[in-house]
Amino acid sequence: MTTADHAPASATHGWVDAWLTAFEAAASDPVILLTGERLLNRADIGQVHINHGTAKTTLTMPNAARPHQPCLTVSPLQSHEWERIYQAIAATGEHADVIAAGRLPDTITDNADLIRIAPGDITFTCSCRPDPGICPHSAAVGYRVAQHVRANPGVLLTLRGGSTKELRTMVRTRKPTDPAPAPGPEQNRTGTDAHHAFGRFDARPTRPRPARARTTQTVPPPLLDGLRSDPPAPGPTAQALRLLTRDSAARASALLAGRPLPAGDDPVQDAARLLADPAHRRYHEHAAEQLGLSTLQMRDLALAHEYGGAAGVEVALWPLAADTEVLAHAEAAIQPHRPAQLASLVSQDNQLTDEAARIQLRLGSDSLWYPFTDWHGTWRPAPGPSDNPATAYKAARRALRDR
Repeated sequence: MTTADHAPASATHGWVDAWLTAFEAAASDPVILLTGERLLNRADIGQVHINHGTAKTTLTMPNAARPHQPCLTVSPLQSHEWERIYQAIAATGEHADVIAAGRLPDTITDNADLIRIAPGDITFTCSCRPDPGICPHSAAVGYRVAQHVRANPGVLLTLRGGSTKELRTMVRTRKPTDPAPAPGPEQNRTGTDAHHAFGRFDARPTRPRPARARTTQTVPPPLLDGLRSDPPAPGPTAQALRLLTRDSAARASALLAGRPLPAGDDPVQDAARLLADPAHRRYHEHAAEQLGLSTLQMRDLALAHEYGGAAGVEVALWPLAADTEVLAHAEAAIQPHRPAQLASLVSQDNQLTDEAARIQLRLGSDSLWYPFTDWHGTWRPAPGPSDNPATAYKAARRALRDR
């Protein structure tokens, strides 16, 4: 089988979010994930073959002689687990009717057993490395699977060892039966008629009402948990509401703990702060569209905030003024660590660029040196800012080796 069951399905967000959350948590390497996502547009990716528990393809890099063969292996659910899921889904008449019509609604993803994929349940392999592990090629496969899930949510069922066809069959056989109709007026009934029943109620003896035992009030679930569609325009989307709610909770926790709150009213810096949280990766595309940036630019700014906070975003956005003596001191400090010490070193504004080594250092307003590395003509933030330019330079070289 080369693709999942071709049942009619609506393009949904819940199924895609379920897969991306599990896949990115299993990968746990934001740099490789970003690289893999870029390969979707740069590399030649063949048809993704999705079977029970596996998703594999061939991927050819530009100017490469031979293709790579990345593969994702997902632990499938056992037959008794599918039986429990089918019963839970069939217990809701609404689900049964929609599934019988050939669609898979977002609300099915509320069944945690269906989408719960632990990080250890996904294994990454590729011909580019001798041992299992995430690589840009297998990361690209994960994002290509997300595209398939968006068009046909049944792909996720196939990966977990089930099928849309079997789900429809099982749900149809387990659909709750309609309640028995109420007896008609022609049927004989026994009991007390209404006139005598109300007479007995009025003649009942009065007794003191016993004190009602105090019961513990249950806290209703958060309203956003039940929100399945965006509020009417021009209000924020459901995704934006969830992000803002989590950010408000984080700010409240900071206030209670006496920690300083983030300052500044620049929308780009504030978006980078919000998206630096790994749980908010799914909002990168939406934020980039609102700010007029590309998705890759937005992700690089989120990395800049993750590595250096607001000052890290500042040096990633625009050049700053810097003292020439400070720049000269930094040139002397990094000289012993340069792999090609005779190559040119460009000094401009607050930036020192070693093009031969594909490294750039930028002096921030907080007097820290922020490392950047060249990625196909784009300077990408690297972890490890330091007040010592030599330390920051070595951090950039380490990021290049680990890429």
